[in-house]
This record gives sequence, C-alpha cells and structure tokens, in this order.
Amino acid sequence: EFNNPVAVLSAIRKISDRVDIFCQAGHIKAPHDASDLLSLLEPMIHQVSVGHGLFHPKVWVLEFENDDERRYRFLCSSRNLTPDPSWDLLVRLDGVPAEGNTANRIDNGPLARFVSALPELCTVEFDGDRRARVGELAKRLASVEWDLPEDIQEAAFRPLGTGESYGPDSLVTFLSEPSKSHGKNRKFNRDKTFGPNKLVISPFLDDELLGRVKDRHTRGLHVFGRADQFDLLKPETIAANRASFKAFDDLGVPESAETGTAEGSTISDDLTGLHAKAFFCDYDHSTYALLGSANATEAAFTRNVEFGLELKGRKRSIGVERILESLKGVPFADYAGEGGETRSDEDEARFRLDGALRDAAAKSFVLDAVSEPTLDGAIRTFAVTARHSYSPPEDLTAHIRLLTVANPSFAVVPADAEHEHVFRSVPLADVTPYLVLTLTDKAKDLSKSTVVQGTLRTDPDGRLDEIVARQLDDPEKLRQFLLLFLTPEDAPPGSGTFAGAFGAGFGGGGTAGLFEALIGATANSDAPEVFSELKVVIDRLLEHRADDEEIQQLHLLWEAAVEALGPESVDVGEAAR
Repeated sequence: EFNNPVAVLSAIRKISDRVDIFCQAGHIKAPHDASDLLSLLEPMIHQVSVGHGLFHPKVWVLEFENDDERRYRFLCSSRNLTPDPSWDLLVRLDGVPAEGNTANRIDNGPLARFVSALPELCTVEFDGDRRARVGELAKRLASVEWDLPEDIQEAAFRPLGTGESYGPDSLVTFLSEPSKSHGKNRKFNRDKTFGPNKLVISPFLDDELLGRVKDRHTRGLHVFGRADQFDLLKPETIAANRASFKAFDDLGVPESAETGTAEGSTISDDLTGLHAKAFFCDYDHSTYALLGSANATEAAFTRNVEFGLELKGRKRSIGVERILESLKGVPFADYAGEGGETRSDEDEARFRLDGALRDAAAKSFVLDAVSEPTLDGAIRTFAVTARHSYSPPEDLTAHIRLLTVANPSFAVVPADAEHEHVFRSVPLADVTPYLVLTLTDKAKDLSKSTVVQGTLRTDPDGRLDEIVARQLDDPEKLRQFLLLFLTPEDAPPGSGTFAGAFGAGFGGGGTAGLFEALIGATANSDAPEVFSELKVVIDRLLEHRADDEEIQQLHLLWEAAVEALGPESVDVGEAAR
C-alpha cells in the first residue's frame, strides 16, 4: 500500500504522459474519499463504451526503452485493476523487436489491431498526442518476437468482439461460432470435438456455453466455479453424465475467528473468491487452452469485448489431469445443489442498476469552469457548470456531484431538455472533469454509484500544478518531491548517482543533498524537460508561501541549478499545459 503521498505524487508526474488505461464506462468505482492525487490520473484514464456488451478485457502491454533498445511485456489476465484479492490467472509473454525477415512464432496482427482501435471506443475525445503514441505502439507491436512460456508450443492472441475471426481449428471459434468450427477432428457436423477431457474455470457460466464445451465425444468435463452461479444452471446441465461441478464460494476461504486467517488453505491465505477464467481441452497428446477475461457465458463469446490467449502445450505438462492435480490445494467443494434456481429480485435489481450506470456513463457530460470574482488576497474559486442530456428511468432516482467535492449533490429528474448543474465556489485544485453519479431504486432500497468521465471544455491554466502545490504544503515534502523527481528511474535507493542525496533528503532537515541532486540533474539529457515541469511547481509554491524562510532557501538552490543549466533551456510553456 502506498502511504507516502509525496512518493506517489512524484511517480505519477513522471509517468502521466506514458501510461494509458482503458476501462468500462460506469465501472469506475466511486472512492469514499477522493484524494488530490486522483486528479493527476486524469490524462491516463479513458472510459470505453461498447453498445453490444461489456468492455471486459484485462491485458497489459508494456514497452521498455533504453536509448535505441526496446523490450516488451504482455500480460493476459482475468484480474481487474482493483484491490480485490480474489483468485485469478495470468499469462506473461516477453518479447523483443524481430530482426530482419524473421518469421514471428505468434501472429501479432490481432494484438496490434486491438491496441490501435482502443481510442475509437472512448466516450471522451482522445488527445491527439496520446492517440498518435498509441498508434505508434500498435505498429511496433506488429513486429515483436515473443518468447513462449515453458511447455507451450504455440500461442495466439484472441481479442473477442472487435470483428476478428479465427480459423476453424481455433478453440475460440469452437466456443463462439460453432457453425464455422471443425474442431480438432476436422468435422463440421455435430460430431466435431476438441477432445474427450475438458476443464473449465469460470465464476460465471450459462447452459449455452457449457453445452458447446461438452460435445458428444466428451468423457469428462470438470467445471470449477461458484455455487451461487451453479444454482442458476438448468438441472439437466448439472445432472449431465460425465460432468462434475466444484464450487469455490464467493465468500472465500473460511477464516478462523481467533486469528482472522484462512483455515486449511495450502495455496494462499488471502483468497476471497474465484475470478479466474480458463478452458483446457485434451486432444491426442496435446492440450489446447484459452486463458483471459472471458467467462463461460454466451455474452462473453458473442457480445462483449474480451481478450484471451490461446495456447497449445504438451498434455503431460498442462493437460486436464495436471490441472486437476494442481487445484487440490484450492478449497473447492463438490457442488451439492441441483440447479434450476432463478435470480432473486434483489440480484435482478442490482444487475439493472449496473446496466443503468453503464448507459448513463456513456453519455456526453461537458463541464466549463469560469473564474468567480474574488477579493484581494482571497483564494481564487470557480463556478463549474456541468451540462448533459442524461435522464434516469422513471423508477430510478439520480443524483450528481463533482468527484472532488461532496456537496452540493444535484437531483437529475427525467426531462427532454438538456440538464445544467452549477457548482459554485470550487477551488482551482478541485476543478475536475469527473462526476459521481448515484442511482437509487427506492422500491428495492438499493443505491449504486460510479465515477463518470466528462469533458472539461474550459480547463483553467495551472489546475494540475495547483494540485501538486497543495500536496507539497511544507518544505520537507517539497524536498522529498524534488529528490524523488530528480532521481533516475533506474537508480535504486542506496546506489547510483544520487544515492547520497536520496538518503539525505529523507533523513535530515535543511537542504542537505538537494543541491547535489539539482546540479547533477542538469547533466541529464532530458534536463530541460524535467526542469520545465518543476519550475511550475516551484513558482506556485513561492507564490503561496513567499514569506517562508525554508521555501526561500530552496528557491535559491533552484535558481543556482537553473543558472547552471542555462535559464534559456527551461521552457515553461510546455509544463504549464
């Protein structure tokens, strides 16, 4: 857990123009207490809406650069960007740019096209520079040579819901478009199969998809999921011959009342539920697997945008029996129910609220911030006006507020006209394009909230820098920030160019070590860009605390470093964007 806001602040400032996060609109959880640091994430967060289903992939694409050398890492997972400690699965691929005409072992086309298409799915217009950077990354991904994991002979990128189609021998085709699949025995009729032994791990399931997995040649189907979801399957699915169902309760591993630790778990002491998704099919001497974001549901394979990695490996290494053996350490229990149940009214109401929040978040929300008249010496405030055309369904009530300010919260009543809400006396650091929308079903006594990304059409100058200045509210925090910001990213504490300065900045007072760090940073090739960003912060703090003797001392050190670099090299225009 990050408990040093200055370190987090420095890290975010360093990476804000190098990270892009795409997520489902309506599924950004509203925090209980919105930290200033959340505002610094604004440039990185892009909410996505796909009308036909959910935006549900969980992938990371990482590019590392050192001069002209590049390395890549791809993570395909079932885990969301949340602190939820559920049991998930992840596959990692590491790669380098292919040399010459070397034929890649993995077709990168689906991955490159998936990445390049992401900006078009966003509900808020994508920044031009970021769009170009994502596009360039997609082009470079097309020629990456990936190392295959141990015991894996073949791998294939499998985005779903993006218009990609795959061959008749693909497991994805077998599950998503049965009419176009000939299985592994090359039969297009109902005799086609992906092998006699199959294993499915999925928290959510439905009869349709499981019916596709269990073809006529299946001798053993092992399904690992949640008991409450097994309850919703048809009785004939549960009672099918040669099928077994094992449940990992959503409440997780039982905890000891005395110690608060998991009882009887040999794999982890902090599992709280099943969230992993995987399919394994044995055919002949090989096993074909699909791991990623897709649940064993019709929606996952026909409506949602998902991402999976399809793998082929030796049966003796990743076959169904090997997976079953590895799962003995996880506290699954034989499912004792019969299925045939229906969702409770409360569950239906919750699903409906989720859908209503997604629909609402996909709408256009435009915000304008206008400076309010202030007296001499008073803090500058703004009137923030939010305009949108969203109206809740008749049986739901809606309230909307700024993410950064708890009050006021305005009711959104059904109407054909455009809605307008004015938030007054908002400090500059609290101006934000993010809103919190809360929907309430009074009949069911249920409420749900989400963060909605809007467009801040009139973004006041210096807003993000004001947030930084508000965090650095004393000289010690400023010293820490400068030392962290100026420390090379590849220099661990205790070694490297700024080792002494790093330690001095946290241990003692005064300006110990900071002068060396500032002067040393002038020799860095990207010093003009770094100093331009820092100048805005220094100037803002000097403006607010010009009478503070320690701030004045720090400013003198700053001026000396700028003089060493050359004042003409510090460009304020780019930093004050």
